Amino acid sequence: MPSSNNRDLILHKAYEIWDAEGRPSGKDMEHWLQAELLISTPPAKAKAKAKAKAKAKTKAPAKTKAKAKAPAKAKAKAKK
Repeated sequence: MPSSNNRDLILHKAYEIWDAEGRPSGKDMEHWLQAELLISTPPAKAKAKAKAKAKAKTKAPAKTKAKAKAPAKAKAKAKK
């Protein structure tokens, strides 16, 4: 069970999440657990997770395949 101070922090963060999502009903446990995770995750880890998530969203499309190399026999004939 969280300490009284952590409980207040979690309650406040859960309220912020609920408010930011447009105050939907029936998602109180989801908001509580999300807030609990945010409060318990060290700031450096949270920043790294957020950065990785943002990077994944903005990742550039994969490069096109390079031209296929000509077979060795064709290269040998070309040299002659």
